[in-house]
Amino acid sequence: MFDRFRSHLHGDVIDLLPEVFAKITTVDREIVIEEIDLGRIVGKRVCVETDGTDEIVFARRHRRKGLTRFVKGREPEDCSTVAIVLKRDEYSDTYVCLTAYVGAHSEPEPWDRHATLESESFWQTHALIWDDLEIADS
Repeated sequence: MFDRFRSHLHGDVIDLLPEVFAKITTVDREIVIEEIDLGRIVGKRVCVETDGTDEIVFARRHRRKGLTRFVKGREPEDCSTVAIVLKRDEYSDTYVCLTAYVGAHSEPEPWDRHATLESESFWQTHALIWDDLEIADS
């Protein structure tokens, strides 16, 4: 497995990757999308479910083409899972890590070129916890 230039390895997830890789079977898979439960708290999830009582705002994150749904006034939640997306390299028998993060697997954001109908439904009920550091300057 190889990391890619400008990958999306979030937080300290890199330290968990050897354990995550040991639980993934990649045989005959071009794209690997997995949510691995490590059986213990491994970090904090920042993508959370929302409801009508939450304060929702939209802002553009660094290196993103569209607006992201954020929730204000929430704290990251303890989490035992790591989500990871790998893609088989077309020239070798290796995989490139597209993203990995502590948390449950989330759908691509609705503006993403890989978005599906599930993406829109997911992002209507989920949001990232507001963090000023994530926001791109106008």
